[in-house]
Amino acid sequence: MRKKKLLCLLLSAALLFLTGCGGRTAADPDSLIPRSTKGKDVTRARAVDDVFSLNYNEDYSLNPILATNHSNQLVCDLVYENMVELDDNFNVIPNVLDEGLPNEDATYWIFNIEPGHVFHDGTPVTGQDIRYSLERAVATQDRYKGRFASYQGSGYDETKFYVTLGIGNTQFAKLLNIPIIKSGTMDEKPPIGSGPYTYNEDKTALVAYEGYPGYEELPIDTVHLVSYNTADEILSNFEDGLIDAVTNDPSSYTNLGYSSSNEIRNFNTTNFHYLMFNEEGIIGRYSGFRQAMLYAFDRQNFAVNLMHGNAVASALPMHPASPDYPADYAATLAYNLDTCRVVLENAGIRDYDDDGMLEYMSGSAQDIDVNLIVCSDSSAKTGVCRRFAADMATIGLKVTVRELPWSDFITALEEGDFDMYYGEVKLRNDFDLTELLDPDSDLNYSRSTNTGYVTMINNYLSCAAAQRMAIYQQLCEYINANGALIAIGFESQQLIVHRGVIRGLAPNIGNPFYNFAHWEIMLD
Repeated sequence: MRKKKLLCLLLSAALLFLTGCGGRTAADPDSLIPRSTKGKDVTRARAVDDVFSLNYNEDYSLNPILATNHSNQLVCDLVYENMVELDDNFNVIPNVLDEGLPNEDATYWIFNIEPGHVFHDGTPVTGQDIRYSLERAVATQDRYKGRFASYQGSGYDETKFYVTLGIGNTQFAKLLNIPIIKSGTMDEKPPIGSGPYTYNEDKTALVAYEGYPGYEELPIDTVHLVSYNTADEILSNFEDGLIDAVTNDPSSYTNLGYSSSNEIRNFNTTNFHYLMFNEEGIIGRYSGFRQAMLYAFDRQNFAVNLMHGNAVASALPMHPASPDYPADYAATLAYNLDTCRVVLENAGIRDYDDDGMLEYMSGSAQDIDVNLIVCSDSSAKTGVCRRFAADMATIGLKVTVRELPWSDFITALEEGDFDMYYGEVKLRNDFDLTELLDPDSDLNYSRSTNTGYVTMINNYLSCAAAQRMAIYQQLCEYINANGALIAIGFESQQLIVHRGVIRGLAPNIGNPFYNFAHWEIMLD
């Protein structure tokens, strides 16, 4: 095989490996033969370990712009190229487009188109294809919903791509880690791509595409496709070696609990955990109460213990890996129950009747029972809320945690039946907070009418790179002065492969298979 890199093991080591895997033994070679596969059938024992296979779900789309199933997204990462890539610090890596050049107010962008990128039908990738792909992404209501709210239009010539925005954004290029499909093929199943691999005729495998710029460096000629749809099937067949790479969201109800004996590579995401308040509620309307809660959450406990290291604690709504993260300011918001108590007292929330519990004054001392709602689909989320309630009990503040199934959680949000809520949202790659803080947003469950947030967010988005950290800190200081939002941290997600089989993994936020041409895949 053309570029396959083989790992030659001593026979004794191979026998030891087989003895330790799922009850297989060297004396029982038939145990290596899978009973069945829905993709390419494997009929010889040794072929089980001599192919690289990915799972996909036949019930979900393989269109890269529409795909929401994790398995299908992973397949798409090998078939389609992103306009740009992002590294694990949320910096732009040029790909089909360069990092772009904005005008003075960042409402007009010019990108250079890298030559040499070719679709699987042999036609070159052009500006027309890039515009078509971008506008399809703009129109989607799932995967890219809200990301391109300020997009107004685009144009192109032979070597350049142009974008016009309604609101200036010096970080717009970070939003373009989206796949390119050939113009006019959105409704094809699947659309035509320009990635390192293309589908074979019967869609049972991906084959290396000779027109891809890095074709000669690809580690394998063929990626076989199998189809297992249930969680148990996926987990079992991965552990048995019939699936060779998966992604996993360890905080989601879809977390399959892969064995720690596998190689697990975490990569950063913008999946943000936070709390907000009902600012029309009995206690949530007090800004002093909201400000005190900034110091009431043990974010490290969330990241290390509740998320088992699959998250990054953050006191601000920006990932700490970003070069624009104001770490010194974030440190002033550290978990501290003494500070929390002092801020509450300064806001007039104290034990007025000496019963050991805090009250607020409204004509007379009023008891407090904070109604905190959280979706019950995640033990990490409920764990944060339970720990918060226990901590507040030590300073005399009663918190009742209501752990609700998803539909009931949404109903409570929409009806305002809460004082605080625990939320999770996928922020844009530029850490734009408009969807959470704009009074006109569908996600404005806080009922805030403060339009100052939008003004300051737009100042941050349009400022020059050299000023970005300072302007972002000013935004956060304004948010925290109003006690609008409590940041908890950001999820990490996982690319999981079998230990010792693959080298060179470099997953990123938009492409777990980034740099696939430089992987080394060692097949027995």
